[in-house]
Amino acid sequence: NEHASGVPVVRLGDASMASAFTAKATSIHPVQDLVRQGRCTLVTTVQMYKILGLNCLCTAYILSVQYLDGVKLGDTQATCHGILTAMLFLFLSHAKPLPILCSDRPYTSIFCPYWFLSVLGQFAVHLTFLITGVNGAVAYMPKDAPKIDPDSDFSPNIVNTVSYLVNVHIMITTFAVNYTGSPFNTPLLKNTPLIVTLVGTFAVLMVTMAGAGEAFEEMLELVPIPIDFRGMLMAMAATDTVLAMIIESVMRKVFPSVPANKLHAHQSMNTRKNIQTKKEQ
Repeated sequence: NEHASGVPVVRLGDASMASAFTAKATSIHPVQDLVRQGRCTLVTTVQMYKILGLNCLCTAYILSVQYLDGVKLGDTQATCHGILTAMLFLFLSHAKPLPILCSDRPYTSIFCPYWFLSVLGQFAVHLTFLITGVNGAVAYMPKDAPKIDPDSDFSPNIVNTVSYLVNVHIMITTFAVNYTGSPFNTPLLKNTPLIVTLVGTFAVLMVTMAGAGEAFEEMLELVPIPIDFRGMLMAMAATDTVLAMIIESVMRKVFPSVPANKLHAHQSMNTRKNIQTKKEQ
C-alpha cells in the first residue's frame, strides 16, 4: 500500500524481511534461541572448513606426488570414498544446539592462529603416516615387478591397498578429532548417525588391516596385507589418531576462544577510552 505522497505504508500483518526474526512472545527467550542457533551454525561451518582443508591436503598429495609413483584409486574405491565423505558431512551438518547458552564464545573466523596451527600440525602427522605406510608397502612389492606407469589402468597391489586404507583412516580421524560438540552443539557421542558411521568405518578398517576382511577386500579391490606388516600398520594408525587428538587439544588450550566476560571487559574499556577522548577534544 502506498500513501498519497507515494511513500509505502506498512500496516499491521504485512509481510516483511524481518518476519523471520519477529516473535509474539513477551519475553526475550527468542533472542536466546537465535543466539544458540547462530552459534551452532557458526561452529558447524568453521569445523567443516577445517575438515575440508585437511582432507583436501591429504588427497592432493595422493593425487599428485603418489600418482607419479603409480599409486591410484580404483573406481569402486573412489565411489565408496565419495559416498562415505558425503554421509559424514551430512551427519555433521545435522548437529543441533544445546538448550543451555554457554558464556564462552566460539571461534568466529578461520583466520586465527588456532585454526592454522591445528591444521598444519594434524596435516604433518597425517602426511607422515601416509608416506611411512606407503613406503613400508613398497618393500613388499615383487622385486621383479616393472615400474608402474601413472597412465596405466588400475591394478590392485599392496601399495594401492595401503594407500587407500590410510587415506580412509585419515578421513575418519579428521572428522572425529575436529568435531566441535559441547558446549555449542550436540556432542559427538550423542550424534548417533555420525558416531555410528565413524565407529563402523573404523571397525571395517581394523578388520581389513588385520587380514580378516576378505569380503571387504574383494568388494573394494584390495589385496591381503602381509602378516608381518599388519601389526605395524595398525600401530601407525593408532599413533596417527592419538597424535591428532593431542595436537587439537593443545591448540584449543593454547589459543582458546574469547570468553564472554573478557570480551565485555574489552568492549567496556574501549568505550571508556572513546568517551575520554571525546571529553578531551
